This record gives sequence, structure tokens and C-alpha cells, in this order.
Amino acid sequence: MNLNDLSLFIRVVETGSFTAAAESLNVQKSTISRRIAQLEDVLGIRLIQRTTRKLKLTSEGEELFSRAQPLVDDLEAVQDDISSSKTELRGRLRLTMPTEIGVFMMNEVISSFMHTYPRIEVDVELSTRTVDLIEEGVDLTFRLGPLPNSSLIARHVAGLHRGLFATPEYLEQFGLPSTPDDLARHQCITLLKPFDHLRFINWNNQEPITMGGRLRTNSLSFVREMILQNMGIGRLPEVFCGELVDSGRIIRVLGDYELEPLEINALYASRRNLNPRVRAFLDHMAERLNDHPWVQNKLVHLTG
Repeated sequence: MNLNDLSLFIRVVETGSFTAAAESLNVQKSTISRRIAQLEDVLGIRLIQRTTRKLKLTSEGEELFSRAQPLVDDLEAVQDDISSSKTELRGRLRLTMPTEIGVFMMNEVISSFMHTYPRIEVDVELSTRTVDLIEEGVDLTFRLGPLPNSSLIARHVAGLHRGLFATPEYLEQFGLPSTPDDLARHQCITLLKPFDHLRFINWNNQEPITMGGRLRTNSLSFVREMILQNMGIGRLPEVFCGELVDSGRIIRVLGDYELEPLEINALYASRRNLNPRVRAFLDHMAERLNDHPWVQNKLVHLTG
């Protein structure tokens, strides 16, 4: 039995189609189809029932997948470790992340990574959109807030402490809120399609809080700019506006009430397909971010 053919079979099952497997591996669909057919010929059994609309495993295919997947995982992990230790890493690494994460948090990580691995090319898309890693050929994406249930592998990056902020001019005109319930009567700058609700750990059993206001955005940078324009009260990571607080340009409100931290996670498609470039970037990120002011919880190196 050819190990490469077996790996292709496992990838087809994991992605759910020949097309998705081909795109994720950057090979021709016809090549994968031919190699799976060769594997079936060697074994003398049909592994996959092919139809025009969907892919379905035979009982023999299901048994092979369940028994072979962990073995191939271990073998490829060993191969990646040995290869990356003997040769200089090269190739392209594709990343996506929200703008603020890229500009204020990952900027030094990416630049130092590229100096460390001069043969690796890096594509970075700064965007808040949800990326389909397999369909779009993205190696790693960073997401803010709670994660939906999915087959993606998540690695915790940071938990950001946040606060509510406004300018002295706005508070002079509209008054200082004394409890979280007062926010319903204020002009609040909120997020489009929010990834988490406004909750206080020490208020009303952590039930969501209603925020008033007419302005919404998908950018934390724009929230900060609109706060400075006296447009209302906005929620921001504390480290994102520390200098403005120190200078007195903005004031933290409701400081006695603790907001839930904002989680940042790195997501990738599969441990089995974690190539040496992604593994190297994740470990490099862990080293560089340990002392970063945005990181509240220390990162650990990737294992397994």
C-alpha cells in the first residue's frame, strides 16, 4: 500500500470531496481521483461510492479511514519534524486577520518571522470576514470573540481586557452613566454583527446589556476615532487606548464593572495537514507574544 495514496484518501474524506482535497493540496483533481483508484486496485476493494452530487464511503472505506488516520498523522508529524530540522523552510504562508490585530499585534511577529525564515513568502489579508480556509487556500486565520462549532483546530492567542470609554466633552453634555443599565439611554458606538454581547462579569448575572446609539461599525480603530469625535461611549481593549486615557483625551466609564475579555484565537484546518511553515509561525508567534501588552494569558508552544 502506497502511503501517499493513503494520505490522499484521508484528505478526501476529511474535506468531503475530491475538489476540496485537490484545492487544499494544490494538485489536480484528476490526479487525486487516479491515485485513489490505484489504492482501491491494490486493496481489491471499493473505498468510495462516487456520485455526481456527493461522496459516500463504503463500510470498508470507513474502517480504513478510522484505523489509518491516526497512523498517518503520526508518520507525517515525524516527517515534518525531520524535514524542517534538516532543510531551510521555504514556500508561501497565507494569513488572514482583523486589521487591528495585524497592525497593533502581529506586525512585529510577522516581520521578525520573515527575517528568521528569509525563504518564506507571506500573504496577509486584513479583514473581518469569515474565511473558508480550505476553499480559499488560507493556512491560518485569526478571529475575535467566541468561536462557532466547526472542524477547525483553534489555538488560543490572547484574552484582551476591555473597557468603556468616552471623551470629557461627551460626558459633560450627556452625563456619566452610574450603572450598566444607563447605557440604554446613551449614544453608544457599537459593532456591526457583533461577535459577542456586552456583558459585565459582576452585574446582573452576566446578562447582555442594552446599548443605545445610532452608530455601528466593524472596525475598532473607527470606534476609537468616533469616541474622539465626541460621538458617544465605545468599548475598546484597554491597551488600545492607554495613551489617550493618560493624556485625559478620553475617560473610562463604569470602571467598577468588569467586562468579559475578548478572546483571540488562531485557526487552521487540520493538525494532520499542518505544514512546517505553519508550525514554525505558530511557535514563533508564541515566543514573540509572551511579553506583548495585548496578551493577558501566556501562549504555549504547539505540540503534537
